Amino acid sequence: MSTRILLAAALGLATAPAFAQAPAWPDRPIRIVVPYGPGGGVDSFTRPVAAQLQAQLGQSVVVDNRAGAGGTIGVLNAARAPADGYTLLSGGVHQPMAEALYPQRGYRIDADFVPVAITAVVPNVLVVNPASGLTDLRTLMDRARATPDSLTYCSSGSGTSQHIIAEMFLRETGLRMLHVPYRGTAPAMNDLLAGVCPMMFDGMGTSAPQIQGQRLRPIALTVSRRSALFPDIPTMSEAGGPAIDAGTWYALWAPAGIPVPILARLRAEVRAALASPAVQRVWQQQGAEPSSVGEDRLETYVREETSRWSGLVTSLGLRAE
Repeated sequence: MSTRILLAAALGLATAPAFAQAPAWPDRPIRIVVPYGPGGGVDSFTRPVAAQLQAQLGQSVVVDNRAGAGGTIGVLNAARAPADGYTLLSGGVHQPMAEALYPQRGYRIDADFVPVAITAVVPNVLVVNPASGLTDLRTLMDRARATPDSLTYCSSGSGTSQHIIAEMFLRETGLRMLHVPYRGTAPAMNDLLAGVCPMMFDGMGTSAPQIQGQRLRPIALTVSRRSALFPDIPTMSEAGGPAIDAGTWYALWAPAGIPVPILARLRAEVRAALASPAVQRVWQQQGAEPSSVGEDRLETYVREETSRWSGLVTSLGLRAE
């Protein structure tokens, strides 16, 4: 046997273990951190994608709810995880909003994470309990103007998107209402349905089933155009209020530094999951639409949204409580 053949054989034996030690991703369960409690908008738009990814990848995809401090506890947990594709963060517009509210949060959403996909886009909607007597936006505004601070609105917590959008509305109208913050969307929604609080500026993802079941009355969308899935609900300006364009988008992120091949595979798998009939059916039920942001613009989009919402939160003078 020639020296060349022996050398090739030796090199082959030497490199074989190296290939064996580099298993294809994924070879173990994947964790998706949801920085809010179960039953809220982020949770509702995470679980269908997680279930579909699990079916596609043949590995468990576990949703890990880690609520607290306006979502910053869960985001920090994900930021500290290894950038190996086995920990993802599910969130949305709420994360750019938190940048100004929590200056000591320990991470930057646009620097410590890389976006995988915008998973859904939904309008926010002002909803009221039917027993409140608030039949339309003009009635609501007239009552608030006649008796300042007599009306209350609930939210999933101070500094959340529901709170910030409500304060946008109050600034534009000059009205005064009392804010009642809860620890998550689910308890706020329970009290809204029970009539404990009369109204909420909610994401369509959690309000859509209640609207369809006629347990909540939609007053106006806080976006610039009507929803194709709920065409009878007017925009805020159409209903006689200010022109507000504040919707909600949801997204998946991975810790910065994730290997490029794994990120590419992740994006392809999430893209397939979002196109699946199972996920599209749930999105339609929740009033969600696909995002128009291409993968080449994801990072730019997150930076722009972070700048936009940080400026707005600062101008409103809001503080995390």
